[in-house]
Formats: sequence, structure tokens, C-alpha cells
Amino acid sequence: MTLLESLAAVLNGLGSFWWIIVPVVLLWFFWQAWLYYIQTLYRQSLQWVLLNVRIPKEILKTPKAMEQVFAGAHGTYSFSLNIYDKYWHGKVELWSAFELMANSGGVYFFIRTPAEYRDMMESAIYAQYPDAEIELAEDYIDQFPSVLPDDTYDIFGTDLILEKEDAFPIRTYPYFESPEKEEKIDTMAALMEAMSHLKEKETAWLQVVVRPTGRKTSKWIEAAYKVRDKIIGRKPPAKLGFFGYIWMWLRNIILAPAKEPEWEDLKRPEEEKEKPSLLRLTKGEQERIRGIEEKVSKPAFETVIRFVFIDNAAKFNQAPSRSILATFRQFSDENLNSFRPNLNMMTITRGRLRWLLKSFRIYYKKRRIYDYYRSRWITKMPPSKFFIFNTEELATVYHFPAFGVEAPMLPRIETKKGSPPMTLPLEELYE
Repeated sequence: MTLLESLAAVLNGLGSFWWIIVPVVLLWFFWQAWLYYIQTLYRQSLQWVLLNVRIPKEILKTPKAMEQVFAGAHGTYSFSLNIYDKYWHGKVELWSAFELMANSGGVYFFIRTPAEYRDMMESAIYAQYPDAEIELAEDYIDQFPSVLPDDTYDIFGTDLILEKEDAFPIRTYPYFESPEKEEKIDTMAALMEAMSHLKEKETAWLQVVVRPTGRKTSKWIEAAYKVRDKIIGRKPPAKLGFFGYIWMWLRNIILAPAKEPEWEDLKRPEEEKEKPSLLRLTKGEQERIRGIEEKVSKPAFETVIRFVFIDNAAKFNQAPSRSILATFRQFSDENLNSFRPNLNMMTITRGRLRWLLKSFRIYYKKRRIYDYYRSRWITKMPPSKFFIFNTEELATVYHFPAFGVEAPMLPRIETKKGSPPMTLPLEELYE
């Protein structure tokens, strides 16, 4: 039978069952459209607040303090929404965005969170940074048109994603710390320095969008253990399935009258695991296993890191954006993980046909990355892609700079706010 004859036979077979196939396909499209519709309505119904965090002049704490803030943000985790709320009301896990905005006037810290969790977020910050000041702010993105690029502004942007599987962590802040105070390195220093040298009309935005996750809503821990077992050489337990158990039952009946030594054959496949030896692993493999074990031990988030650089269209200078993105190389570890740009979200063309409709494709990518930043939304649909970070990794990438970071355009609170003494009569406060 030729290839054409085989293809014709398949098409004829499918044609005979069109009355089953077509409704199933239409039902799938209807279901996806329904989910998109109700989830869009739910997102539009949410109330948000944008908090401007003014950091104190003296921060003597390590990023461990910010790790506790992210641990508090994980308190919004629902441990799996019920079916009614998920598929009828369109509810999804709530998320927050930790952002940096820099221009010629300085570098500013913002946190966008659902209004219902404002008190929880402020409490988490004040608990670790009691001298910080938090105030409601107007959204800084509204300073620019809702559609970019245009005749006045041009942009460059991208998402940052992980080079390897989510199971492998990046190089985190404990690596940069030392018992000797003078040898401690603040991972935010390079980023603050790069963002503090922007000129007039230049603006840089960095966004870390996080949505809590766990065993109830994600299989990332199971996937991480599979990566670990692959490194060790441990075979996963066999999954028999229904017919597998039937075969094992029949096999055991046949072997039941056998002699004692042959009862070894009656072991279930999951009991026949190879006993791996950690002594055979290299130092790098041991480091990877230790990194995976430590990563899964802490609360985790679905994470998206977005970067947008805006400048005057007539004299667009992309050099500052390269300096800012280069600061993320400090988190790279050949044995573990590293950042790289998501080329599908980067405002460039690539591939052998990069010349085809180049101007249109670049314009479309710029519109998309700008719209995604403004929406502050985590989506599972390509080309955007989230990855898994735990609280330690997030605190490494985003925290309030310590006292030793002397970026020239990093505003800090010079004085502390005082409070009236507890013994002061109340009537004197209102005279």
C-alpha cells in the first residue's frame, strides 16, 4: 500500500466518525473560550493598590529579611481552588508584582498587590524593615501612552527565563555572604548602579511578578525529584496500570507452587529499585542534588521577570538596557542554573528568515512586551513563560539594598519619623 493509499484510508476512517470528532473538537474550543471569558471577568473585578516603598538610609539586614517578606506574600496561596470557584467564577491564584522604576530622577521600589492583601503586605515589610515608609502611589506606567512604541518613544524589552529546568536554583545570596562584614556583597549593588546612570528621557522598568504555588496546584516538586533521581541514577517506580496488575496476579498464581528460592520473582517492580551510591557522584553532581533539595524545601512561586527600557525615538540608545541586563549574570552557576533572555519575547528578530517583514515583527514584539508589562499578568500561553522560584531566589533578585550600596540616584529616608510619647494626654494632641 502506497503512502497516498494509506492517507486516503485514514481520511476515510475519520470521515466515518465525523459525527463524534467534530463535537469533541468544538466542545474543547468552547471550553477554552469559556475559561478565558470567566477568568478575564474575574481579573477585571479585582481591586489593586500600588505601594511605593521608601527605604531607610541604614539597612543593616541581609536579604534574609526580604525572604521573610516573600514568605508572607505566599500567605495568599489557596491550596487549590474548589471546582465551582475555578470553573464557574473564573477564580485563579492571586499574584503580586515587585517592581523597580528608574529614570534620571532616581530608582524607586513599588509593590502592586490585591487591595485585600494590602495590610498583610505592609505588615510583612514593616516587620523586617520597621524604618521603611510605605505609601499609596499613582501608577508610574500611566506617565506614558497606553500604546508604545509611537512617534515620540521607542522601547526595548524582554522576559528573563531560566537556562535549565526549574529544579535547579540560581546562585543565591548565601553564596555572596561571608562572616567578615567587609566581604559581604549585596547582589542589588550592580543593578542599582546600572539604573542610577540613566539620562533625561530614559526610563527603565523591571518587574518580578509572583504567584504562589505548591504541591496542590503544581507538579514542579515531582518534576524536580525526577531530575534529582536521574542525576543519582535511581530508577523511578514502575507504574503497572490496570492490565499490569492483572498480569502480575496471573503470574503470581502460576508461580505460587514454585520452590522457595523462586519466590524472588514475586516482588513488585517498585520493590526492585537500584540502590544508588552517592560516593560515585562527582562534586558538581552532589552540588546539583543539594541545590534541588534546598529549593524544594522552601515556599515557591510561579515567576515572571520582565524588563522594559524606554527612550526618545529620535535618539534611541540601547546601551543602558544592556548594562542592566548584564547584572543578572552574577547569579549564574554552571553546575546549577542561570538567566537568559526569552528570545520569543525579546524585541528582535531571529532565525534564517529574520529579514522577512522585519519592521512589522519587531513592532509587534514591542507592543506585546509593553502590553504584558502594563497588564502585570502571568500567563501559561506562549510565548510568555513563567518559571519556579522559591523565596530565597526571589530575595536574591529583589530586595532593598543594604547600607553599603552607594548608588548615586538611590533615594533613601534621611530621618526617622517620631511618635508622640505614650504618656502625652490625648487632649494636648488636638489643641
